[in-house]
Order: sequence, then structure tokens, then C-alpha cells
Amino acid sequence: MFPETAVERAIIEIRNDSRIKIVAVSGPGEPLANPETFETLELIQKYRKDIHLCLSTNGTLLFDNVQWLVKMGFKTLTVSMSTINPETASLIYEWARLGETTLTGSQMGSKIVEEQIRGISRAARAGIFVKVNSILIPTINDHDIIPLAKTIADAGASLQNIIPIVPNGRLASLSPPLKDDLERLRNQAAAFIDQFRYCYQCRSDVIGIPGCDVVL
Repeated sequence: MFPETAVERAIIEIRNDSRIKIVAVSGPGEPLANPETFETLELIQKYRKDIHLCLSTNGTLLFDNVQWLVKMGFKTLTVSMSTINPETASLIYEWARLGETTLTGSQMGSKIVEEQIRGISRAARAGIFVKVNSILIPTINDHDIIPLAKTIADAGASLQNIIPIVPNGRLASLSPPLKDDLERLRNQAAAFIDQFRYCYQCRSDVIGIPGCDVVL
């Protein structure tokens, strides 16, 4: 979908439902790597300055874009981060392209974690409310969730949303966590950072308000 088309669709939906107050951009992929993300959100802001803007990012390009987010009036931001362990990150991500360099393995894992924490910290210091979405992946990052909760809290994040993995792709053979295990980790992580518990499974391709949303 081109920026102009996305904006036209957003305008129609906003006109049809006065309850809609937020327009957000997320993946697949990293929105901050696409010029279309910036163009789309700037067009939305020109149309309705009272509409709140939101973004879901993996955080690897966040540090260098915080100034733009502040200029655009962002009050909230979601960062997807599921580990602070570089080795675990190398199992979750296949590759990362930073600038002109494509990284894999533990080197990639270290760089991703470093940039995520730098981005969260800078955004929080700029006054943006940062929520971190952490995907719980049994056998992969079970033991990383609590250290992650403490680290993102220390970096300035205000809220964590621990959500179960939906197995697919390279991780299709895995099983989602048991509900009791998910709640146990949420309760333990709550010692460090507030937990968001009202989202069964986050989606980005929806229109409406929670409980009354419609899949695009």
C-alpha cells in the first residue's frame, strides 16, 4: 500500500468511526527503515493534527529517529524486544542490516540488543511513553524474560507486554507457552516494570478499538 492510499483509507475509517483517535504503523519488517513510514505519518498529521500517532519498531533504528518522533508529536511508542542475551537474539533473528552491513550470528545479536537499549533509553529521556512487546518463546527465551524486564525498566520503558509466540516460519515446530507459565513470568516481571495483561495476541492489521476491531 502506497502512502497516499494508506492515508486515504485512514481518513475514511476516521470519518466512519469518531472513536478512532490513533493511527499506527508497524511491520512486517522495520518501519523506520522505510521512507514510506515517514511520508504516511506526516500526511496523516497534516490531515488531522488531533490524531495521535504510534509506531511499532524493533528498536534497531530508533536511536537515530527519536528527534523526528518528538517533532511529530509522538507520545507513545512500542518496541519489540524479547531478550537481552546476544546468543538468544541470534536464534530469534535470522539477520539484521544496519547501514550497508548485513550481520548474522552472535555479532548480529549483540548489535541488535545494544541498539534496542540505546533507542529505548533515548526515547524515554525525550518524554515518550515506551511499551515493550516481548514474545515468550518456550525453550528459546524463557530464562531471559525477567532480566529483560529489569533492563528495559532501567532504560526508561514504562510498560511491558509479554505475549505468547504464534509458531510459524523457522519456529513453526515450537509450541506456545502454557497460560500458567505466561502468567507466572508476567507476575515475576511485574516486580520491575508494569505489565500489560489485556492483549491476547497483538495484531497490526486491524481497524477500530480493542474489542470492536476489524481485520483489514
